[in-house]
Amino acid sequence: MDFVIIENQFTQTVEDIAKAAGWSVDRKIILAIASTYVATGRTFDALKYNEVLQEIKKQTSWMSPLRANIGYSIAANIVEQDDVKQAVKNILVNEKILKEVKFKSGNFNFIAAQFLTKIESEKQAHAQTARALYEAIRKHHRFLTSFDDIPYAVLLSSPTDDVVLRAETMNCYYKELRTYYFNAGNELQWLSQVLTFISPQYDSNLVPSVVNIRDILKKQDVKVKTMHYPLLGFLAILQVNNVQIQQITDLYYELKGMKLLKWHREFVLFMAIQIAIYDMAKVQQSLSMSIMTSIELLIQAQQAAMMAAVTAAAVASNTSSS
Repeated sequence: MDFVIIENQFTQTVEDIAKAAGWSVDRKIILAIASTYVATGRTFDALKYNEVLQEIKKQTSWMSPLRANIGYSIAANIVEQDDVKQAVKNILVNEKILKEVKFKSGNFNFIAAQFLTKIESEKQAHAQTARALYEAIRKHHRFLTSFDDIPYAVLLSSPTDDVVLRAETMNCYYKELRTYYFNAGNELQWLSQVLTFISPQYDSNLVPSVVNIRDILKKQDVKVKTMHYPLLGFLAILQVNNVQIQQITDLYYELKGMKLLKWHREFVLFMAIQIAIYDMAKVQQSLSMSIMTSIELLIQAQQAAMMAAVTAAAVASNTSSS
C-alpha cells in the first residue's frame, strides 16, 4: 500500500464530497463516506451524487431522516446503481416493510432497509424474521437492545434462520468476551452479533481470535476504543494473520499523521481496518463480496450510532443551560 497515494486520494475525496454535500453535513459523515471511497478504490462522482440527493428530495418529505445526515451516507451507496430513481424507491419501500413489523422509523431503520433481501417475494418474511431475531436478542439484553440493533438484526437474519439459536450464540460470545475485559455495552453487543455473521452456530475459535487481534494492536499503542469492537469481529471472521495486523498498524500510524484527521482521531483505526480489509479481499475472494458490502453498511450503522450520541449530548447540554 502506498501511503502517499492513500493520503492524496483521501484529501481530494473529502474536498469533493464536502463541496457536493454542502456545509451543513456533519464532518464525520464526510470522512466516513470518503473513507469508503478510498478503501474500495472508487472515484467520487459529484454529478451522480447530486442526482441521487435530488432524487431523495423528490421522493421524501422534508421531515424524512433521509434528508438529514444519514441520507448522505446512503446516497453514496445508491450512486453506484444504474437506476437511481428505483434505488431510492427501494429504500423507501423496504423501510416501510420494516415499519410494518413494528421497527420504529428513524436513522437505523433506513440503514437496515439496505440489508433487506432484493427478492420481492421474500421481503416480508425477511422483515418478520429480523423482528423475531431482534426480540430474541432483547430477551438476553433487555436494556442494551434498542434502535441501533435494527441494522444488525436485518443483516444477520434470513427467512430460514433459527433466531433463537443465533441470539443464544450472540449471548455466549458476549459473556465470553466480558471475561477478557471487553467493556459491557452496545458496542460489545454489536461485536457479539458480528461474530455470528458466517454462522449462528457457536465457534470456539472466534473469541480467542478477537482477543488476540485487540491485544496485538494495543501492544503497538494503537488506540482500540469500544466503538471499534465490531470491526475487530470482521477481522476475526476474515482470519487475519499477524502480518496483516501489522499492515493495519502501519497504516494506522500513517493515517494518524494526517491533518484532516487531527480532530477526528476515532476515524483513524476505522479507516486503517477498512482499507486493509478491502486490500485483503483482493486476495481472499471466498468472502469478499458479502463481507465487503456488509462492512460498508456496518460502518454506516456505527456512524449513525455516533451521530445519535452527539445529538443526544447536544440536546442535554442545551436543556441544562436553558
